[in-house]
Amino acid sequence: MKKIHVPVLLQETIDSLNINPEGFYIDCTLGDGGHSFEIFKKLSPNGLLISIDQDQHAIDFVKEYYKDEIKENWVIEKSNFAKISEIASKHARKPDGIIMDLGISSRQLEESYDRGFSYLEENEPLDMRMDEELGVKAKDLLVVLPEKELTKLFTIYGEEKFARKIASEIKKRITHINTVGDLTRLVYRVVPAAHQSSKNPSRRVFQALRIAVNDELNSLKQGLDNSFEILNINGRISVITFHSLEDRIVKDYFNNLVDSGKGVLLYENVIAPTDNEIRENPRSASAKLRTIVKIK
Repeated sequence: MKKIHVPVLLQETIDSLNINPEGFYIDCTLGDGGHSFEIFKKLSPNGLLISIDQDQHAIDFVKEYYKDEIKENWVIEKSNFAKISEIASKHARKPDGIIMDLGISSRQLEESYDRGFSYLEENEPLDMRMDEELGVKAKDLLVVLPEKELTKLFTIYGEEKFARKIASEIKKRITHINTVGDLTRLVYRVVPAAHQSSKNPSRRVFQALRIAVNDELNSLKQGLDNSFEILNINGRISVITFHSLEDRIVKDYFNNLVDSGKGVLLYENVIAPTDNEIRENPRSASAKLRTIVKIK
């Protein structure tokens, strides 16, 4: 087994937590375990790390890859981080640091297990569920939602300029749209060539569908609320975002905590990847790290 996902802003994120070897930390987005393992290495046997992921494939990978390192004080839970309060309540202590590395991992893009996360995997079905126990798939949304609602979904979650035209064509041809390739070819036909950059024009549609299927933005809002509520005084929450929708939620939430006197920002400006990191890991280019410190 080999690691695929390269943790973004790894050292910056670890530094932001100011890790106490005997502290309690929660990684809300386990992925390939990069951030989690760096935290765990800094903990004494009295420290505690809980890593959460809703993707069973990610959990299976980490448990196998780190099987010689995992000890009793590294607990891995399958769940959505919106339920962080319930998970943390199993332990008689409050977390000193919580991290969220949002979005989709490189493993989910490159080894999606036929879930169709990547618009490059033409033969995969339109699934997009991170947790395969969820009931609704991306194709279900395309079938069930009326054209008006699909347009709204692509506009709000994908910030797609041609949302209405794309939604209209999808509803006209829905019986012929079953795979990633079916959908990407439709988007290519609809989006004018003058508006097609070097990036695949269907990327915004895929983002919108993935966010909707996994209820990502509502989970983020709930996860932030619950995380701050259970956090120790002087504890820290560090969040890495990758697109404007989730970053706006985090920025506004942290600013509200500052305005209410409950928290202070660790960094005046967002922390972004260095040019060197972007060269080595192009997927890190849009990443932003924000950290809040709880003061009451």
